[in-house]
Amino acid sequence: MQGLKFTTQILFLVISSTGLLFAQGGSAAEGIPITDPLTIAKCGGCHQQDPNTKMMRRLSYERTTPEVWEQNIKRMVRLNGVSLSASDAGQILRYLSDNNGLAPEEARPIFWEAEHRLFRDQEGEDDQVPAPLERTCNYCHEIGRVLGQRRTRDDYQKLANLHMGLFPGSETAVFRPHGGTPVDQPVTEVQNGTFRATLLYPAAPVKQGSKYPIDIALDYLAKNQPLITPEWTAWKAVMRPPKLAGVWAVNAYEKGKGRVYGTMTIEPGSAPDLFTTKIEMRYATSGLTISRTGKGIVYTGYSWRGRSATTAPASDPSLPPVESREAMFVSRDNNEMMGRWFWGGYQEFGIDVHLVRVGAQPVVFGTDRYALKTPSSDEVHIFGANLPASPNPSDIDLGPGVEVTKVVSGSPTEIAVEVSVKPDVPVGMHDVRVAGATAEKTLAVYDKVSYIKVTPDASFARLGGTIVAKQYAQFEAIAFADGPDGKPGTADDIALGPVSANWGLEEFMSTPDDDDVKYVGTINDTGLFTPSGEGPNPKRKKQANNYPTDNWGDVWVDASYKPESGPALKARSYLVVTVPTYIHYDQPEVDQ
Repeated sequence: MQGLKFTTQILFLVISSTGLLFAQGGSAAEGIPITDPLTIAKCGGCHQQDPNTKMMRRLSYERTTPEVWEQNIKRMVRLNGVSLSASDAGQILRYLSDNNGLAPEEARPIFWEAEHRLFRDQEGEDDQVPAPLERTCNYCHEIGRVLGQRRTRDDYQKLANLHMGLFPGSETAVFRPHGGTPVDQPVTEVQNGTFRATLLYPAAPVKQGSKYPIDIALDYLAKNQPLITPEWTAWKAVMRPPKLAGVWAVNAYEKGKGRVYGTMTIEPGSAPDLFTTKIEMRYATSGLTISRTGKGIVYTGYSWRGRSATTAPASDPSLPPVESREAMFVSRDNNEMMGRWFWGGYQEFGIDVHLVRVGAQPVVFGTDRYALKTPSSDEVHIFGANLPASPNPSDIDLGPGVEVTKVVSGSPTEIAVEVSVKPDVPVGMHDVRVAGATAEKTLAVYDKVSYIKVTPDASFARLGGTIVAKQYAQFEAIAFADGPDGKPGTADDIALGPVSANWGLEEFMSTPDDDDVKYVGTINDTGLFTPSGEGPNPKRKKQANNYPTDNWGDVWVDASYKPESGPALKARSYLVVTVPTYIHYDQPEVDQ
């Protein structure tokens, strides 16, 4: 108890000294005035306001995303006893996001974090992590959390002090490692064949006059992410609630389910930044239709957060459940939105959406088919809005060498046509035109399938199902045709869309006799991997000990596809199945 009491006193002193730093504030010239009466009333007890400049301690010297502001509000309630109703918390969150938010140009590069993209499929993502932040912030936080903040140099230092006060191990393990000796390089990598390890401490001798990792990080943040930027100044001058009421065309895609088309009808809510929604969607391949109603809020004039619901629960976990969430980026002209609608225990399921405002003119969303083979005859369904109900074949253009021979059916939202693809049509992506409206690069024409790829090329899932949710993993087999150069695996290859593959799991040889493939889970005929349950399995004992072991492990995910001609094509992905995340740091309230 004596040691515990001493440790508690030390921690109190650290936090207290951090609090003294908080009180110093930044200069009024580089701060942002806080004028909302509710924010001042609820936050002003600790974050005192200067009556002349209207600057509030800490609050005036930070800009960030709605998610981070919401985390800050939660921390004030949890650690400092702030009493807030849900309505008050929502109003403060909206005010801070608008008054101390990010400009669209600042938020767009890291919007994937708001979209909860676990696997972002953006090559070169590692390049998004600046080297000065690899050794510090990125050890614990996704880099989007860090790149989504703007502060003064003084406030960045206070943030570091707060980390050391609340998490004392961060100082010696990350900020000032190696026995408190400054380091001259943030990380050292050791290459051994195909295995690359990152060392916590530098392998080279420490040089005189070098800096601690935290000092390098703070210098970088103060220079590259200052509180006031030209982008924010320009956006704040013109920021206003967007005008979104009307009908929007939904052109979307869900991994494992394919293309999704439909409409979102948006109506004004009780405030200029609040909206209600009605969604009608159809999965082009399966024909499944879904109706949902919801609500949304737009932060900082462009950042949509929404939630929609239906009364019919889905038995398939990869379909939208009773309730799902939305994050979308609104264009400056208020005529386009792009983002992700997501759900699942880890938000691993989602629909990538592109919304365009619908007026009186025809709009083409896309087709049910991804590709047409040359030569061939087939039926193609074209989806859109305000399409001619009784079109002529001449109203529809699918590109050179693809002839519309018959209109099977027509309606304002869907047209079915029979097409004939002539021999020797060059491989390429074709536009789809109907009555003057165009969907660009929607339909591929190819001569043969050259190879397939499994996407993502590496993934992970989490055990669960008893006390925590499972994290599923969805895979797809994408077919490709050689491009104009006639060579596979080059930049001009044409993606032909997902194909129906045969799926299986294969042992990844990492630990002798571990038999991961027997325990980690199963994969179905749509490429959906379902992990096993969490907790020790009495039937499984690994070589290292004689005790029951969890069902974790790593396996190959194999796909095999037989094209119209030629041998079967094969591809694989790497899958790690690991233990659950028992503690979630999430912000589901920002869209309520």
